[in-house]
Amino acid sequence: MKKVSQLPTRLTVVVCIGVLISAFVPSSGTLEALTSVMTLVLIIMLLREDFGREMKGWLMLALGTYGVGVIADLLDEIPELNDHWLVDRSDDIFMHIGVFLMCLCFIKMLKQRHGLIADLNKQIAKAQRLEQALHRQALHDDLTQLENRRALFHRFDTIALERDHGVLAYIDIDNFKKVNDRFGHQRGDELLVELARSIREISPQGCDIYRIGGDEFAVLMPANSNIASQQWADQLCQTTRYLRQRFEIDLSIGLVPYHAGNLSDPDSILAHADREMYKKKASKQLAS
Repeated sequence: MKKVSQLPTRLTVVVCIGVLISAFVPSSGTLEALTSVMTLVLIIMLLREDFGREMKGWLMLALGTYGVGVIADLLDEIPELNDHWLVDRSDDIFMHIGVFLMCLCFIKMLKQRHGLIADLNKQIAKAQRLEQALHRQALHDDLTQLENRRALFHRFDTIALERDHGVLAYIDIDNFKKVNDRFGHQRGDELLVELARSIREISPQGCDIYRIGGDEFAVLMPANSNIASQQWADQLCQTTRYLRQRFEIDLSIGLVPYHAGNLSDPDSILAHADREMYKKKASKQLAS
């Protein structure tokens, strides 16, 4: 026997309409008894639903009360008992009480379901907030509030699909380890935060900035950024002059073009930019 919740909606509607019509059509006592038995079966099916122990008790009471009414209604069809005052009066009373208790159970069940849905909605909202927080932690750098290396690789995929192009700037801080050794890691973190702020300030709208390592940053400058990549690199060095003097550091910047063709291998383009950055670093060492 299926549960009530598993019955097809169309079958439920047909049964309800049939019971409603039977109430307005003159019929014999046999049809009335059949309708009563169907209602009794409905209560029995409801008992198979998982409504909790308290609800089971109410449904059992409804089943017992309505069952007594059905039995009295069936006894009323026996000619010898047709005029018995107890049988004649008790069938409707017990059946009405049973129907009332069943309606009460439905109201309690609806309230129970409403509370369950509200709790589920709270859990879903909590899970969504947690998912957003985890997504941010996975793709963002907490210190500089920039996106991280994983986010850069996701951006490469999007650029490749959009067939966009531009220039990738790979930035490395020279002598960063000496900053941590000499001034402490807290001052090193301050340097990273200030450098990230400087990069944001000079980068035109549309540029994407990432912290991809301990002292390494990457900037994606699309072709429509209205600034030449070398001009941007010179401006960054000029803007950070006081910062570099204060911490006794320098910046090495590698510039490489990116396009849909070379973004299929993110590690390769970063390695290319890294080599260009080291060329700039080596040329400065030779010059000094």
